[in-house]
Amino acid sequence: MKNPQTGGGVPDLASVLAALDDKCSGPEGETKRRQTRAHRRGILTLVMIVVLVGGVIQLLTSTPEAPRTASGGSRASIVFSNAGTGTCLSWPPDAPDKPSFVQCRSDHMFEVAKPVDMNGFGEPCQLAVREYLGTHYDPNSRFTISVLWAGDADGTNTGSRNLLCGLQLLGQEGKPVPFKGRIVDVDQSKVWAPGTCLGLDSANRSTDIPVDCSTPHGLEVTGSVSLAERFTGSLPSDSEQRSFITEACTRTADAYLAPARLSTSGLSLGVEPVSAVSWAAGSKQVSCGIGKPAVQGWTPRSGSVRTSSPADLPPPPAPSPSPPPPPPPSASEPAPPPVYEEPLIPIGPLPTETPPPAPTTTAAPTETSTAPAPTTEVPTTTGTAPPLGPPPGPATAPSETSTPAPPGILEIPGLPPITLPGYVPPEPAPAPAA
Repeated sequence: MKNPQTGGGVPDLASVLAALDDKCSGPEGETKRRQTRAHRRGILTLVMIVVLVGGVIQLLTSTPEAPRTASGGSRASIVFSNAGTGTCLSWPPDAPDKPSFVQCRSDHMFEVAKPVDMNGFGEPCQLAVREYLGTHYDPNSRFTISVLWAGDADGTNTGSRNLLCGLQLLGQEGKPVPFKGRIVDVDQSKVWAPGTCLGLDSANRSTDIPVDCSTPHGLEVTGSVSLAERFTGSLPSDSEQRSFITEACTRTADAYLAPARLSTSGLSLGVEPVSAVSWAAGSKQVSCGIGKPAVQGWTPRSGSVRTSSPADLPPPPAPSPSPPPPPPPSASEPAPPPVYEEPLIPIGPLPTETPPPAPTTTAAPTETSTAPAPTTEVPTTTGTAPPLGPPPGPATAPSETSTPAPPGILEIPGLPPITLPGYVPPEPAPAPAA
């Protein structure tokens, strides 16, 4: 193909491309083009998969930054900067650096009494809490005065950091636990749920910090009583309080220890009456605790009194001694007379003795008479029957006169005389007058 402008025989670029296209338009060229496009698609797909996997790994391993507001502050900074008097805060367990605002009627961890600028902090929080609660301030409250601050986390607005003075309720190991309601509206008495164990200080005095019952502790809470059930007016006297508290807490302890009883358990009550300041603040409940007294404070013990082993329980009271046996009879005392305990056999009538028949005399027959000689009958003698006891001895000739046995003496043939017990001889008859 010639160039029309030059008129020579040198081919231009279009002619070369057309010639190459014509050359590759055959069956072999079409196959190569398909293989090339498939190879390119495979490479592109592999690259997209690698990019997708890398993005997922980046999302899983990266640490997201704290949410920022338009002014550049973190969430904690915003909460601490806007918390005011009476505000209630909550946070996840063991994460006080992530506070949030909540309603005071729901569970919350902290109630703000007063926010204080950290840069010019010089006012004690106790004074701020006293002003916040007013007449409801109870120095013996179960709530603890504490301070919250945002810390030095990244993103904290150091120019407006605040300290929050307020109150919280401590549980086991001194960790805050949630509570409901404003403190000014609730009873602040130091009461705990039954089964709570209270720790000991270095002097074995009971503290107000709950501990695990498996660790050494002094008192175990069995319940609580309200003085308002008995005393509706002014503060009762200390003796009146102790009388009511002892009676009510003893019933509570007996129910807690059932089937055992407090009086036989070797344990004692640990209670304290309500002070005048606490009564004025509205605290009218008393916690009932039991423990084993020591010379000073309480004896440390581990485990609940409900699950104590027999070795941990006090020994039962010793039984009362039995009366001594009667002393044996002395040799000088005469032995009592023998008593014949077998029934006596009555004496019946003696059997009739029949002597052998006498020989009869028969006359010799004569010639003039054939009648037999008359016979003579010997009369029989009737006597008394022998005794029904042992067999009698040899027969003796009966005597015409017999001597009667003395009174109180029982004579049985074949046996020695028997003296009847308890016989008193009669008095002799008086002699006849001369």
